[in-house]
Amino acid sequence: MKHCFTATFITMFAFASFAAEKTEIVFGVNMDYAMPLVQLQTENNSTTLEGGILKDLGTAIAKELKVTPKWFLVPKRRVGPNLSTGKIDILCHLNEVWQPAIKNDVWWTNKLYASSNVLVFLKDNKRITSVKDIEGEDVGVVLNFIYTSLDPHFQSGTIKREDGPNNLANIKKLLKGRIHYIVMSNLEFAYYNSLYPPLQSADLGMDSVLTKCAVSKKSSLKIEDVNKAIAAITRSGTLDKILRSYYYTAGDSK
Repeated sequence: MKHCFTATFITMFAFASFAAEKTEIVFGVNMDYAMPLVQLQTENNSTTLEGGILKDLGTAIAKELKVTPKWFLVPKRRVGPNLSTGKIDILCHLNEVWQPAIKNDVWWTNKLYASSNVLVFLKDNKRITSVKDIEGEDVGVVLNFIYTSLDPHFQSGTIKREDGPNNLANIKKLLKGRIHYIVMSNLEFAYYNSLYPPLQSADLGMDSVLTKCAVSKKSSLKIEDVNKAIAAITRSGTLDKILRSYYYTAGDSK
């Protein structure tokens, strides 16, 4: 019995030491996003993460944790399962509302920045003051994404949901006149408005959330350490600098 206890203790100690000395974490990235969140490059049937807010953010958090991020691209529909099983350690720019199926299956960090959806259209469009102004219209959104404020209208048919692979694809449809309205976050609009000046937005108070990181409960990564890292990059101005580099101002991120 004594030998068994000793062996068990040694095994537990070795595992704890390994976790403490972990030098690489698997950072999940939702590949259904486009810029400014992710910049992807596909070559020879292989897709890699080249840049964007989520890479800059992950790099900053990993630096504070003193680990190396290993990027793992995952479609939105696989975010939940990969976090639940521990295939990825952490994924940022997330909220319980967007992943209700795993709300209690992961650790949620403190907030990163605020995000809300805006209605986007071209500048010569009629004035929009409420959702009622777009009843009967096709509205471009991203496939598999949740739009809490508009989902009841989509389900009732008063507004038609027009799914696209990402927001950039929807912008191209908007510019070509195939649709008259699209929905995206205020963070994404700030970036695309700098590239496409004809775009205009209406803030109808849709889907305001505080974005966070989700940490797998099967990861050796401690939620307390991630929260300390987030606090550090917020306090130092690193997070604000990252957002500003993609035209999202400090005032928008509060």
